[in-house]
Amino acid sequence: MTNMITVVGASNWDTFIYVDKMPRIGETIKGRDLKVSYGGKAANQAVQAALLGSSCTLITKLGDDPSGVNTLKNFKDKNINCEYVSVVSNVPSGCATIIVDKNGDNNIIIIGGSNDLLNEKDIDNAKLQIQNSSLLLCQLEVSLNVTLSSLKVAKESNKCKTMLNLTPINNDPLVIEMLKFVDILIVNEIELIGLYNSNFNNNENNNEKEYNVNQLMEMCDKLIKKFENIENIIVTLGGNGQLLANKDNTKNCHIELKEKVNVVDTSGAGDSFIGSLAHYLVTENKSLKNSIESASKVASISVTRHGTQTSYPKANEIN
Repeated sequence: MTNMITVVGASNWDTFIYVDKMPRIGETIKGRDLKVSYGGKAANQAVQAALLGSSCTLITKLGDDPSGVNTLKNFKDKNINCEYVSVVSNVPSGCATIIVDKNGDNNIIIIGGSNDLLNEKDIDNAKLQIQNSSLLLCQLEVSLNVTLSSLKVAKESNKCKTMLNLTPINNDPLVIEMLKFVDILIVNEIELIGLYNSNFNNNENNNEKEYNVNQLMEMCDKLIKKFENIENIIVTLGGNGQLLANKDNTKNCHIELKEKVNVVDTSGAGDSFIGSLAHYLVTENKSLKNSIESASKVASISVTRHGTQTSYPKANEIN
């Protein structure tokens, strides 16, 4: 299992509706197109890493409906280890409806379905798999207890590093507990601000306030000092690149995008970035900064195409 990436979380069947503008409350509008794609954050991240050549294991739960059957086939076609992909009866597979406007921005509604049945016993069954992996990758789309259990199991091993994508944002105390078992934390700007405010009793309503790079980096530094296990925080800034904060804050940096692209659909771009990041760290053994730069290039290709996994490039497309 050398250089194995294990991903725990949700798998979805995505329906994309393309519109010129987002509908207002009570408004009926006509869409331009409809497409379907495989999705779910864990599934997306595993697929992107596998497409680049990584050995990936996915721990997730599917329904026995046509969506689940097709999703399982998709994982196998992508050479993902499905030993810990379980199937349940009489429960629909997870699904998401994604509305995309002409600027490529989106709104998303998720139904958990079979994902909500992923439990701590599933993690216990995969304990050796997790502990023998080089990296465990988690998000917050399944039960928080499941995610916490996964991170704890990984840190019982001296081998397995942990990476947590803190989305969808959640202020549950279990999330704070998770941070004790995280090596690399990945957040967007909104998630960083929310996490900072909840940990430092900042009750100011800052949802609309704009922060500069130095202010965001200061938030990262304070969080790293509070949660001593966290080695790095990566803040994704969309078209403005990423921030990388380290325990040694003299190595903090703002990694800007090297080129602009024609954005068609941003759905799943964050997952493309994270799956690629895991690949470059584990399989190609790049430094974290170089891995971020390479992952940004992969994600920038994904936004020029429609869909989530359907937009993800293979290794031979990167150069």
